Amino acid sequence: MIKTVKEYVEEISKYKEELSEAPIILFRGQTNSDWTIKSSLERELARHGIEEILCEKYYSIIDRYKPLMNPFIEKRYKRQMTSSGYPFDFKEYEQGSWELPDMEYMGYIRHHGFPTPLIDFSRSCFIALFFACADFNQDVKADGKVFLCGPPRVWVGGNEIPALRRIGRYVEAGKRHLAQQSEYLIPTVYNSEWKFITFKKATDNPTNNYMFREITISKDAKAQLMKELNNMNINHYTMFLNEDALIKSFHDDWALEKR
Repeated sequence: MIKTVKEYVEEISKYKEELSEAPIILFRGQTNSDWTIKSSLERELARHGIEEILCEKYYSIIDRYKPLMNPFIEKRYKRQMTSSGYPFDFKEYEQGSWELPDMEYMGYIRHHGFPTPLIDFSRSCFIALFFACADFNQDVKADGKVFLCGPPRVWVGGNEIPALRRIGRYVEAGKRHLAQQSEYLIPTVYNSEWKFITFKKATDNPTNNYMFREITISKDAKAQLMKELNNMNINHYTMFLNEDALIKSFHDDWALEKR
């Protein structure tokens, strides 16, 4: 149960030794320690009693919003869908195992709230701590949690093998992607064609070679931890880089003065 930044850094250092075989350590913060890791797409599908979705169906859904979005954003995303369907063969294993299409677009809409199969992680343990403590000013808050992930050096997959795909930092997915030092994990499986599945299904598979650790953050320490993070210039504005986040950072600053 972490209550100070010093304790947090010491715990991170201990786990880094345990995960020393991983090429990099990734971090994810959640404000409630009872929550498991799920993608926003997984949560959306669960509302309708669904656990997985065909990649081709999902891509056809997100592709249709591009012409509606483009007039309002700096970058323009080209529509892929034609009368013949989406121009990517999701039924061909090798093509999908090498690279899935439109990662930049998917990363962009993920950072702006649209449900995607991308599960956000950060290369920064302090950014993850920020997201674990972000509810510090709510009347009801819970203990937070930071997940540490040690990806394998080699991705393991295959026909009918649920797996996690790692999408690294070199994706043009908007300012928030860079500000949050983001990387992503995507739970997938190939079974006659590619599907997006639940995080649990991917990690429960015995061939999964990702390593995970957890650190619990005391709800009573969240305000003090946010003060220290703000001194590092980690706040709502620097994480989200828009006017709403700027005003939210002022609100947080005022709230922390009273703590």
